[in-house]
Amino acid sequence: MSLYDTVLGIIFLSQTGVGVLGNSSFLCFYAHIFFSSHSSRLLDPILVQLTLTNTIVLLSKGCPLVNFYFGDVYFLGNLGCKMVFYFQRMSRGLAICTMCLLSIFQAVTISPSSSRLAKHKVRVLKLISPSCLLSWIFNVIIEVNVPLHMTGSKRINSSHTGGFEVLYCYREKVLKEIIILPSLRDILCVGGMVWASGYIIVLLYRHQRKVQHIHRTSRSQKTSPEIRATQTILLLLSIFVSAYCISCGFTLYKVYVTHSGDWLVVVSTFTALCFPTTSPFLLIHRDTQIFRSCCASWQKPSLHS
Repeated sequence: MSLYDTVLGIIFLSQTGVGVLGNSSFLCFYAHIFFSSHSSRLLDPILVQLTLTNTIVLLSKGCPLVNFYFGDVYFLGNLGCKMVFYFQRMSRGLAICTMCLLSIFQAVTISPSSSRLAKHKVRVLKLISPSCLLSWIFNVIIEVNVPLHMTGSKRINSSHTGGFEVLYCYREKVLKEIIILPSLRDILCVGGMVWASGYIIVLLYRHQRKVQHIHRTSRSQKTSPEIRATQTILLLLSIFVSAYCISCGFTLYKVYVTHSGDWLVVVSTFTALCFPTTSPFLLIHRDTQIFRSCCASWQKPSLHS
């Protein structure tokens, strides 16, 4: 095992481990709040789905690379490659759909009473849980063809032709007709995120102008929980879209450039794992309800002692 492989193995092990720990912690905090107060916020189902999706992305992308760089290079085989890449593609699509749902429903939630969205707000917000379920079903079905085009590494099966190597697996050439539906999903979801983000930014700008006009002489201005949650979602969206675009760029270069090196897969995977690794810590840090719940839990033992 070379120093290069060891360093990359440690990087992906750390990234995967920290990400899984962060997402597990967020789920534990959410479960504690839910069972202690018996209440949940409107967007909590989407955030829980996002956390579960992040965990699947981290395990399906990070764990194979950790195993690859720590010595067991061809450990997956044909069946393993089919399963791993199916979960990679399914969780990637689910993450895009989840972020699109999060941005759109947040835009509906904060829409002012004078807007057109306000007329349908109650009806639309009732669709949050059904939309989460449909996004799971849709992405499970749409990526069902992925295992048909994945096999074990070309280095142990020289009969592979017409595709490209992905470190520990081999992807055969895929017909353009097969990737139309996933590509259309990505375009629509990213477009929905951009529209919702623009709408949210306009609302925040108008709200900020009103606040400055009212509190022009006041030095202390507290941010409301709704505005703080909206700012958090905008930050999540910016990180997600940036990581998504960079990862897609490297992936497309790998597909269309025949003699590209393995470093493209490494950089693309590292970039794709940045969002699921950092997003739970951002949510925990910016969520005042989690902070209050933790403080209440820590104060209870001290009161009884």
